[in-house]
Amino acid sequence: MAAGGPTGDDPLIAPAGRDLQRTLTGDEELRLNVHQHPMVLWKPIAIMLGALAVFVIIISGDQLPFLVLVLVFAAAAYLAWKMYERRHNSFAATDRRVLRIDGVINKSVPMMRLQKITDMRLDQPLIGRLFGYGTITIESAGQDQTLRELRYAPNPRQVFRRLNSTIFGEEWAGPDQPITAPPAKRAASAAARSARRAAGATRRRAEQAAERRRPSNSSGPAQSPASPIGDRASQNFFGAGADPSAAPARRRRGKESRANPPVTRRAATSTHRTTAAPPPAAPPASARHTAKSAQRDADTDEIPTLRPPP
Repeated sequence: MAAGGPTGDDPLIAPAGRDLQRTLTGDEELRLNVHQHPMVLWKPIAIMLGALAVFVIIISGDQLPFLVLVLVFAAAAYLAWKMYERRHNSFAATDRRVLRIDGVINKSVPMMRLQKITDMRLDQPLIGRLFGYGTITIESAGQDQTLRELRYAPNPRQVFRRLNSTIFGEEWAGPDQPITAPPAKRAASAAARSARRAAGATRRRAEQAAERRRPSNSSGPAQSPASPIGDRASQNFFGAGADPSAAPARRRRGKESRANPPVTRRAATSTHRTTAAPPPAAPPASARHTAKSAQRDADTDEIPTLRPPP
């Protein structure tokens, strides 16, 4: 890989910064480029946490001295500067030499040719094994060494094997080992997954309890047939009977009543009074006499005598 070229998907070759590109020659192949582990920031982080603790304690007593604010802002600025410096510092190895980029304002670039390296050592304490960092020490034949160690090296085993393959050849070092997460990160990921699963289970139980407490007239699931309310609703829902497709009884009664409206007592009385027929008039005397004669003839079985017309 040429200097300043693409790094691909190799996790042990970070993009080369401006300072590293200016240091490398045109035909050098970059084989390793890593930044220090984030654990290198433990001191500024501890200072920032201490300043925040003092700030909280002071502000809880309704007091806010100016010096406390200055302390908090100074701690935050120191942490931001160290993070920026870590992004610019790097440890690199090419097919010809190993070098280190130090500093942002005051630059320092110590280097060592591969032919001068005689021994290397990897130190990884317990906390380094938990968080995934270590220290790589390089020994040379000379007395004065401008480049001796790389502290807080990330993925120290993989970096150590990559240096061995660069210095002594691929056949001696063997293939690269896969990079795995440190135990602390795996434990944190497992705890986060367990917390998410517990939160999801709690949310589902709460939803189920809310569904059970939801009233029957809401948009929730139907009640169980064992419930008396649900049984009555299933048998006769607003007068529909057992057949849900039948028209409700209340609606039928309403339609019939609209078609044949009932007549109230007062309305019936007023209608009778207004539509009652007048009493018949008394017949005249001649008519009454003729009716009596006809009735008498019928009683005596007399045959009436027919008189010729005049």
